Amino acid sequence: MSFTVKTSLLENSDGSAQLITGDIKLIASVSGPIEPKPRQELPNVASLEIVIRPAVGLSGTREKALEDKLRSLLQAVIVRYKYPRQLIQVVIQFLSTPLTKYQGGAYSNHKDEVEYSNIELNAAINGCYFALVDAGIALYSSFASVCISLTEDHQTIDEEPEYIIDPNLKQLHKSDSHHVICFNIEDKKANKILLLESLGDFTEEQLFTVISKAVTQCELIHNDYQRKYITEKIDNDYVWKA
Repeated sequence: MSFTVKTSLLENSDGSAQLITGDIKLIASVSGPIEPKPRQELPNVASLEIVIRPAVGLSGTREKALEDKLRSLLQAVIVRYKYPRQLIQVVIQFLSTPLTKYQGGAYSNHKDEVEYSNIELNAAINGCYFALVDAGIALYSSFASVCISLTEDHQTIDEEPEYIIDPNLKQLHKSDSHHVICFNIEDKKANKILLLESLGDFTEEQLFTVISKAVTQCELIHNDYQRKYITEKIDNDYVWKA
């Protein structure tokens, strides 16, 4: 697993982050709290506007489904009561995805579309975290997401399945199932599952194994990337105190 993160790239947003992981490159921006439109205003908490833009073509039902999943997750981690009658806008712009490898940006079949959606959702979640921290939005806790694929050797029943962290497209196509799991992180430990998206055939025991591996990976992301970034951000923001 590898992340490349750059923040504060966009001048006209309160926070932004560029994330490169695997075949996916995206920019996440956060604007807010800002004044909402009348239909968006909520009396006691901040409203959320999530916009996902694909790397190729226009937004469709696929992007709307991703927006709904991301909105439900962010509603659980953002301290919305601190910003009543305000709006927090999150925009995810994909710059490069597995989709761009296909001429004309067309999916080969529906299964490809769902697979790409899940790995893009995983990247979008992690990109959102860095953008929200860069914007100074209050969070109940940190959060991190990981994608894990599961491949069984059907020739030998007794052989243990292969679990792959952040699989590429070739590994996704060969897998029997793959899972996107997001945990909130408290005191450097994965605490609760915020989101779980699964596709394919798997047993209950295999799902528990995937969740166990996701715990380790999410804690690794937090300790190796998120904490390092937050430390560097504080050092840069308060360099005048040195």
